[in-house]
Amino acid sequence: LKLLFCFSMYISKRALRKHFDPRWYPEETYLLCELRWNGNKRSWTHWIRNDVCHAEVYFLQEIFEPRSYGFCHITWYLSWSPCWSCCNKIRDFLRRHPNVHIEIHVARIYYSDKAQNQRGLRELHGLQGINCLASISPDYDYCWETFIQRGVHYDFSPEDFGPAIRKYRSMLKNILEVSTL
Repeated sequence: LKLLFCFSMYISKRALRKHFDPRWYPEETYLLCELRWNGNKRSWTHWIRNDVCHAEVYFLQEIFEPRSYGFCHITWYLSWSPCWSCCNKIRDFLRRHPNVHIEIHVARIYYSDKAQNQRGLRELHGLQGINCLASISPDYDYCWETFIQRGVHYDFSPEDFGPAIRKYRSMLKNILEVSTL
């Protein structure tokens, strides 16, 4: 099992550029996370990179500590959308933890042509407790400010991502539309 769980809340600017640029297809998935309890303005930030174990599952099973009190809002910025198996695990997690809300932003769609992945995304999108699954293109400026150490020069050009972002938005929109035929 190869997995990097980082105890630092900051990732390198190189990693952000490489893994969240929708024009490229890196093999790893990065998960940037912001977590807030009970509407608190102060957030806990974190990141995970996976090789074999999926980052979403690792976060839910090994990092997140459920509390019986209060509401938890989690925002994920994923370099790839969840696969069908992760969609199912996220769905099951949310059913077990009704006080948790997950907002998911993705940079690109993982194997968009696979029916299982499409079905997983549709089912996840239809769940209460999931919001913004249809968000392609994480807020790159916000991710830079939140997950890159302060004082690092901003040399990231997300405006160049336009065609790729439009392609993935259209792809996700088509996946999430339920066929009536």
